[in-house]
Amino acid sequence: MIMAIAAGLYACGGGETTETETKPISNATTEESAPAPAAEATAPAAEEKPAVAKKDGKALIEASDCRTCHKDDAKLIGPAYADVAKKYENSSSNVKMLAEKIINGGQGNWGEIPMSAHPNVSVEDASAMVEYILSLKK
Repeated sequence: MIMAIAAGLYACGGGETTETETKPISNATTEESAPAPAAEATAPAAEEKPAVAKKDGKALIEASDCRTCHKDDAKLIGPAYADVAKKYENSSSNVKMLAEKIINGGQGNWGEIPMSAHPNVSVEDASAMVEYILSLKK
């Protein structure tokens, strides 16, 4: 029985000693895991830079339900994006106001048909959409 236990320990590495085994487990764990959180803390910072990059408003519009009511050059249910671009100057105050209309909905500026609210669209995404729309000004 003792031979079986000894053979089992030896097979699992109990019969040999290496340099890593001479280190206390707590030090090895601390030394190995301490750099990892620091590396993880710096990794998101590097990943945040692309998030700061300007979003593609056209792609956001294409991925949403906007085309149900709007076209670039022709009135559908809502106004054509080109008409919106003609009406509003591309300024930060207009981008903010129109982004809020995308999120909260609106009525009365383009007729009696209300624009439905899109509360799941972020301010950043709505602003990118508006910037694309206002870029269509001819």
